[in-house]
Amino acid sequence: MFNYEHFPLNNPVLTLPVETTLEELSSYLNKGTAVIATWQDDICLFTPEDAGLMTALSARNIQELIESSKYFVSEIITVDDNNLLPLVPQRTNRPLLFKDKDGNIGGYSLLSTYLTFALSELQKWSAYFTALADTVTDAVTVVDRAGAVICWNSVAEELYHLPAADILGKRIGEHFDIETLMVLKILDEGRMIRNTYHRPRPDTHVLINASPIRDAQGLIIGGIATEQDITQLVRLNEQLTTVDSFGLPHKDQAEDLFTLIKGKGPAIGKVIQWAKKVAATETPVLLIGESGVGKEQLAHIIHQSSSRSEQPFLTINCGIVPAGLLEAELFGYQGGAFTGSDRGQAGKLELAKDGTLFINEIEKLPLELQAKLYLYITRQTIVRSGGSQPISVRTRIIIATTQDLASKLANQEFRSDLYYALNVISIRIPPLRDRTEDIPAMVHMYLKQFSLQYQKPVPMLSPEVILALTNYSWPGNIQELKNVIERCIILNDEDLITLEHLPAALQEQQPSLTSSEADAAILLKAKVSDEEEIHLIEEALSKTAGNKSAAAKLLGISRGTLYNKMKEYQLEG
Repeated sequence: MFNYEHFPLNNPVLTLPVETTLEELSSYLNKGTAVIATWQDDICLFTPEDAGLMTALSARNIQELIESSKYFVSEIITVDDNNLLPLVPQRTNRPLLFKDKDGNIGGYSLLSTYLTFALSELQKWSAYFTALADTVTDAVTVVDRAGAVICWNSVAEELYHLPAADILGKRIGEHFDIETLMVLKILDEGRMIRNTYHRPRPDTHVLINASPIRDAQGLIIGGIATEQDITQLVRLNEQLTTVDSFGLPHKDQAEDLFTLIKGKGPAIGKVIQWAKKVAATETPVLLIGESGVGKEQLAHIIHQSSSRSEQPFLTINCGIVPAGLLEAELFGYQGGAFTGSDRGQAGKLELAKDGTLFINEIEKLPLELQAKLYLYITRQTIVRSGGSQPISVRTRIIIATTQDLASKLANQEFRSDLYYALNVISIRIPPLRDRTEDIPAMVHMYLKQFSLQYQKPVPMLSPEVILALTNYSWPGNIQELKNVIERCIILNDEDLITLEHLPAALQEQQPSLTSSEADAAILLKAKVSDEEEIHLIEEALSKTAGNKSAAAKLLGISRGTLYNKMKEYQLEG
């Protein structure tokens, strides 16, 4: 994972046979060359500093010298990339020889030099780890083998409202329930924990990653844990289990049907505000939005909130009905026009008389039928296909489209008269990816709906599932969300939905907290106004359902920086 810096070795080292005379050995030492010689199981090291000793010795050659004294025998230390600073013998006065994993002597070092380097490395890696712990946006806890806390970063201080000065050096069990502490469990079990829900305190919920720390011999000497705060999501999960609404009740069962549109953000708030106003009118409404954003549901709520609520609400999708049958579906047909029957058939505009007709994918309505629909809107009368008698019909029309009708107008793919007749009030519904904060409420609404449909108890959601649902981009919008929840209800036989019940696409992206928002980096790259900074922070918190660690990652700042900015701008925590 890291590149080590090699400590300084004295080299080269010359290997001589044990028959070499001390006079010849001295000549090499006086030239500044170190010498090693092997006799039986011992390796002797002679350094230039030993040159003065050679004249005082009576031995004729290296072999006699080794046989008479073990003074020059040196300890050999094996060094590799995984064990650069191995333990040294506790009792040695001689320089140390160092060899690589292949057994090749690389050089020697004085014990004092080795210890100085080891101390420098210790200080350096301590600084590296401290900087890393203060940079990550998760809470970091490190304990020794006895469970005493030796690292407690600023995010941990914020998460648990516990200053480092009050916990460092103390047993972690003094502040937390020992039975629930994952970091202590890994000391006993020696296993890694990845992306696991954990509740270190009754009021705190986290996703934890934890690993044992082992020494060079493989023995556990401590444990490290990083924790991502998901308390906000879990609290929202618990609060929403009391939601009772799962469908569209009758008007007398709900004072404000617009509360069924789960939304807190300004975009969906504007949709609800405008929809409430148009519900009290008779004017046509144009709903614009991607497939699956809930256009039909909004049209139904507008209808039920209007004075027409006791009358029919019918729908027709121009993209599904064959073009040849669309005229009959919309306007009906006169008796004898198709089958020879004198009775004929009313179209949906007529069947929805005094009520509301929701026309989806209006951009796929043929131009000749667009002209006929425009005549109806302006005259409030229809003529059945094959007939000639005008029929007075006062049906309200709500139109929906996924397309930019203005561009189709420019390309003469949509009639201008119909466009301006429909575009009195247009409401653009934001996609689900722009309404992250609304996902948990929708999820629980559909949980209740499908639990009732499949006659199962309403299950709870694990925090990992809540996080996965919140972080997913939902290309299929509300319809995709609805399908996922139905899948979970069908597959789940317990009282808890876990990650395994989700489709593979959601499992693979859990957790997914890296920012793809280029503008979020503005906080670090350039000076922005206070208003812009507040907007970016609120947007990030909205997209992560209030999860501050996730929001900090989206913004490209540390969690501590986010807390400071929220405090500075007096934003709600």
